[in-house]
Amino acid sequence: MENDDDDFDDRFDVDLDQDSELDDDADLGVTVIGTRPFIVELDTEIDQDGEMDQDADIDSDANDSGGRDIDIEAEQRPEVDQRIDVDVEVSEDDGVIVVEVDAEIEDDVEIESDFDFDMDDDDDDSFDVDLGQDSENDSDVDVDVEIRDDIDADVDVDVDSLVDSAVRAAIDTREDEDGTEIDADLDEDASADGDVDIIVDLTDA
Repeated sequence: MENDDDDFDDRFDVDLDQDSELDDDADLGVTVIGTRPFIVELDTEIDQDGEMDQDADIDSDANDSGGRDIDIEAEQRPEVDQRIDVDVEVSEDDGVIVVEVDAEIEDDVEIESDFDFDMDDDDDDSFDVDLGQDSENDSDVDVDVEIRDDIDADVDVDVDSLVDSAVRAAIDTREDEDGTEIDADLDEDASADGDVDIIVDLTDA
């Protein structure tokens, strides 16, 4: 942004670079090992929600007094929430092994970014820079395995839950005879990755 007002012989440039990335992935696999007849009843629910909000507000007011009072404020708020619930039940019905799997994966990934720039005329030159960065990660994993009817079975549930978020920001203000240059770089990364592998070994059943 350039200010070329005829009543103001100074100039300032504002360069805002904002890069945000969301990554949300969930995988579920079920493997049954054995020679007996079996039925797999699979009930899954995968809920993924990704949201990205970015706002930039630039306001300038300067006159020929030659003074500048510049306020810069940037806030970044990546949030990653993940909840994984897995229930496995092995039973027998008329000689047939019944494997019931109930799996629920919920991911909520959100990035919010705000950039505010204010410039007012003043008697003296002053610069005020404020950076606010807030990252929040929350992961909840619950696994329940039930083997009924005295069945000799081995159930292995492997849950790999990865939630991560990071913010990086830099604001640089330079002043020379040509005016004032303000560079703001805002980077945010947020990801939720959930892998659930279920292995039911009925070899000895």
